[in-house]
Amino acid sequence: MQKFIVYQGPINHVGTMNLQTLVLSAVKDGATELCLLLCSGGGDVTSGIGIFNFLKSLPVQISIHNFGMCGSIAATMFLAGARRTTAKASMFSLHAATYVDGSRVAQVSENTSLISAPFRQIAHWDDDRIQKYFSSGLEQYISPDDSVEFGMAHEVLDLEIPEGAEILNVFVP
Repeated sequence: MQKFIVYQGPINHVGTMNLQTLVLSAVKDGATELCLLLCSGGGDVTSGIGIFNFLKSLPVQISIHNFGMCGSIAATMFLAGARRTTAKASMFSLHAATYVDGSRVAQVSENTSLISAPFRQIAHWDDDRIQKYFSSGLEQYISPDDSVEFGMAHEVLDLEIPEGAEILNVFVP
């Protein structure tokens, strides 16, 4: 049984906890496949890495579809899907993690190696590509076609949810 879960909004603690609750409930209800429809400009690294690892640990098939913008930590979350697709009218954006306050504001954070690790492990990026997309706080954009070429997505397609499919929506404050 397949269920669809929509996450649209910032990656934050409450949104990811609500996603986790819906996913656990779907698995408990017998779902064997989950499709996460993801559209987010990013947000909290801690929440995003937690969801990435949570989704990778599940005993069900996870597919993730980018249906708009998948940026920053949301792009890392995207790589948790065993099957990854992206809409024709979509985009990915990447940058280094930076400090947002304190004495190191705007400097590259050590979290950058954490958020870039799945790109090495799953998309098989080399040092040059990691350096290009994760060396500064400036946004670097990746088109749908390039995301396939770069090993992030498997296919560019406009997803069609089957009639009668169960669709769950994550509340993201």
